[in-house]
Amino acid sequence: MSLDTLLATIERKRPITKGATQAVHRAIKQLFQAVPVAHNRYGWLSRLLQRNVFRHPLTSEEARRGFIMLDELEHAVFFPEFFQTYQPEERKLHIDLFGARTVEAEAYVERNTWSLRLGKEFVEWVSELGGQGRDDLLIMVTDATAGHYTLRLQPRESRDESAIQQRNMRLATLAEEIVAENRGADEMMPTAELAARLIGRGFFRDAVPADDLHYVLHHYSTLRFQNGLGYGQDAHQPEADRIFSMAAPFYAEGPFSGAGDPAYDDLLLEVGEPMDDLFADGSSADFFDDSCPSYEAYLQSFEDAEQPGEPLSHSDFHLLEAELEALLSLEEEFGYLLAEQIARKDQLAERLFIDPETLLDGDMDGDEYDDFDEPPFWQN
Repeated sequence: MSLDTLLATIERKRPITKGATQAVHRAIKQLFQAVPVAHNRYGWLSRLLQRNVFRHPLTSEEARRGFIMLDELEHAVFFPEFFQTYQPEERKLHIDLFGARTVEAEAYVERNTWSLRLGKEFVEWVSELGGQGRDDLLIMVTDATAGHYTLRLQPRESRDESAIQQRNMRLATLAEEIVAENRGADEMMPTAELAARLIGRGFFRDAVPADDLHYVLHHYSTLRFQNGLGYGQDAHQPEADRIFSMAAPFYAEGPFSGAGDPAYDDLLLEVGEPMDDLFADGSSADFFDDSCPSYEAYLQSFEDAEQPGEPLSHSDFHLLEAELEALLSLEEEFGYLLAEQIARKDQLAERLFIDPETLLDGDMDGDEYDDFDEPPFWQN
């Protein structure tokens, strides 16, 4: 939904002042579920989650006792409203255990960490499939608004390591881009906000989910955990040290800034309807149809080349662009690439109609947790 559409909706209900645009813009920025998806356009998190897929590293204790510990990304997936107020919810989830039964689940606190209680049925399901710690749980969103999800067990030996590594690299690059676009060099972005923006960019709509968010950011990105709250660039630490830095425990920084703010309350009153309904002006896929100058240039080049088939979607274009930027960054850092990396770089440049030199001349310089049984979960 664009700001113009939101203003028109409010205007149908009551007259608005000349400063309404600025007021609405300030208010909507204080809504955690109102996620930026393009310039002056927002999607509602519950709707953006449709058909998203996430990967959770299962621990032996989780498999044995019937629960999963949640990091910020997973908490936002199962409980999209939580980060507005940081208050516990009585939301009941319906979880389809793939190939078996549907169980009810709810949030609770396990060892000072927000978790999802799945119960005896989950334990039996994992046991029947021969699951164990270090296997992966694939979390598929059926209907986040209704609290309907599907869990699928993927044995560790079934992982497509090459495909997952590619997704990890793309996730790291996209996270770096989001932080750079929205924070200064010395500022950090709360992990929950970063997670929501990654969802808003459509990254998790791919059938092959990346590894755990914290693992990826600490092993593949230049971002560094800061102040116990989130991620940012560390200008004072060498590049190599950033990549291999370890995570500290994650703590909530407090309620989302809109809680109790008059502008936030006024916006809800002026709209006069549930925000979930307000953002239902189209499917979540529609939020990714917006354009940008680089994508417009790609579309024009695609048309001029008279190539067969359909052009890439806006989000797919930027995912491949991010992969190309990652390869260029590696080449710049190490001074060379392997033969297969050079071939992939040339393939991407040709497909995207991008001269790699233009990316190098841009802003690329920027204005180990190996035990999956002990991942860095965020705490209360």
